[in-house]
Amino acid sequence: MAILLHRALEVRLSRLQELLEPKGWAEEEEQLHQVRVSARRLGAVLDLVDPEVYPEHKKQRRALKGLVDTLGLPRELDVHSQFLRSHHLNARTPTLAAVIEHLLEQVDRGRAKARRSMEKELDRLRLPDLRRLLDVPALQNPFQTTSLQEAAWACLEPRAASALGGLTDLAAHEDAAAMHKARVRIKKLRYAVEALESAFAESPEPVLKGLRALQTALGDHHDLAALEALLWQAEADLRLRDRVTLCGGVLDLLGDVAENRRLAFDRFVALTQAQGLETFTHLVRPALGLPPLNGALS
Repeated sequence: MAILLHRALEVRLSRLQELLEPKGWAEEEEQLHQVRVSARRLGAVLDLVDPEVYPEHKKQRRALKGLVDTLGLPRELDVHSQFLRSHHLNARTPTLAAVIEHLLEQVDRGRAKARRSMEKELDRLRLPDLRRLLDVPALQNPFQTTSLQEAAWACLEPRAASALGGLTDLAAHEDAAAMHKARVRIKKLRYAVEALESAFAESPEPVLKGLRALQTALGDHHDLAALEALLWQAEADLRLRDRVTLCGGVLDLLGDVAENRRLAFDRFVALTQAQGLETFTHLVRPALGLPPLNGALS
């Protein structure tokens, strides 16, 4: 298990270093997004390993979290900009197009400010030190009396319980903050399954497909909920300045965003009908080559 996870660290660290190598990577929207995803994947494996084995674990885990957090606001504003630009192309009236142009100016100013702050923070993080993450002392007694498959399940079971155990409650009441936290947990569970894929006797792709679908629905909901909050703030600011026409246009756009958010929530609710801890257990344990648990679905 230690060897499998160390190899997963090597692969994911190599990918992150490859993405960070080109100068100006943070200036490209897609490259920034890929760096953030890669850092999350590496962090998910660090959550699986024994931190006592890696002397740099605590320091580098903190640096990775700092990287992900630093890229968060620029990425969110990139998504808002993409949404507004797509709506600008399909604006129903010249007035709505003008409203979206006004909003884009605000978002773009925010993007420029966020990127300036990001560049300063990236310099402080000293990311090249991440290469020391793989430094490992000689292990005195690395072997345990368990199979690789049981060890993999021991890693996945608590993460699955945390990520999937409360889906029914989430589906019963739309709560944007709680859904965003659930998305993060589901994403970490998916990355953990991917990191442990070599332990599976059969491909875990059906499990990964279900997790990706949940993650996508929750991600769409989060992006739209965040944009909705931004638009409400913009509408309030315009109202204070007596910009009646612009206010009306923002409210029209808000109607579209709210409708898309509700559709994303409906997709999430539908997906929860086929997902959950029991379903995960039912699929994963046989794929690992393990017998079903008592009380699990047969």
